[in-house]
Amino acid sequence: MFLFLFVLTSIIPIWGIDGKNEGKALYESKCGRCHDLYSPKVFSGSEWEMKVREMAPLSGLTRENESKVTEYLKSNAGNEKKNSGNSFIIGGYLYTEYFNNQSSTNTFDAHYLSITLSGKVHKKVTFYAEFELEHGGGSLNPPFVEEAYLDFWFNRNTGIKIGAILTPFNKFDDFHGPLQNRLISRPEMSKEIGVSAWKDVGVNLHGNLIVTKNFYLNYDLYLVNGLGSGSRFRKSRQYKDNNNLLSKGIRVSGIFSDRLEAGVSYYSGPWDDEGLLDLNMYGFHLLGSIGDLQFYGEYSKADSENTNVYPEGKAEGYFIQGSYLMNTYLRTTIRYGTLDYLDTAEDIGRSFTDIDKRVLALGLSLNLNSSVVFKIEYDFVMEGERSASKENNILAFQAAVSF
Repeated sequence: MFLFLFVLTSIIPIWGIDGKNEGKALYESKCGRCHDLYSPKVFSGSEWEMKVREMAPLSGLTRENESKVTEYLKSNAGNEKKNSGNSFIIGGYLYTEYFNNQSSTNTFDAHYLSITLSGKVHKKVTFYAEFELEHGGGSLNPPFVEEAYLDFWFNRNTGIKIGAILTPFNKFDDFHGPLQNRLISRPEMSKEIGVSAWKDVGVNLHGNLIVTKNFYLNYDLYLVNGLGSGSRFRKSRQYKDNNNLLSKGIRVSGIFSDRLEAGVSYYSGPWDDEGLLDLNMYGFHLLGSIGDLQFYGEYSKADSENTNVYPEGKAEGYFIQGSYLMNTYLRTTIRYGTLDYLDTAEDIGRSFTDIDKRVLALGLSLNLNSSVVFKIEYDFVMEGERSASKENNILAFQAAVSF
């Protein structure tokens, strides 16, 4: 697969780069591949230096091109902020939602308030921390740590994260924030397999390898505490380890001409309290763009060992998504996704789980700028063969801002 895509795209030149304003063109093609572009004035020059340094490996920027992007952003940056001399950036996002489910829900939800702190504490050490208050807080939803890690850079293309990280399985966790997720909802598959947003504690060796001008690899190799013995996959996320045994994983992605990315993921580790039963997960992702059309898809599969009393728990699903920017502000998105999850275990740390679902989601978003978005979404929810049909379509609204 990688070889075919490499041969296909190696003959395609990088679009949008010319001699007149190479830094601007590189910023648009490299950084715009994964997310909407920020106006250079959003951050100060010193803040852009840190941000470009952090993201350059993921974007496949050579040292020379990294300098060109940094120079362009700094020359068009906003004013220096009071905290810029301390080499850190304070930011975050918040969003409020409304959900109407025909059978159960009719409510507003102050879903997230997230505060981020990042910066550079040494020429080879950066840090990132994200703290979240979910669903308005209160005793049932106290503030918690989403991520908190040091990143030690052996060189400009290789680093190791140490601390609380988002586990790199497939790609959706990279896009689960309100400004990156084109829709309001998350795919059913991603909620359970890959377990968005999957927070864990451990180490992650990550980096990139530039193979040719039009092709490079991103990779993650990690050891974490692993998913535990929650009632189902989504409920088994943990910071503290339930069995004192580590889990391992790998994600490798190939990026072709800054327009197409294909990757594979694998995770394996013991999940039960005794450390005798393994959970294995496999994933594949593909994303890219053709002009203003973005496409994105993932497939995941999970096998969860049980005792001899119960058959192995199994989960499988996929989603495909297309998103089109109609003009500078208006974006339409359509996504179709599936989840087939059956685990009959009931007394070894899991609960009986039977989910057989298909969801067609239609969305429209109004992006006032790179920091503010308003979304509307309608989901057609269809039960699979094992479940009785019911009226549970969903209407949702979202207002979100990053800062």
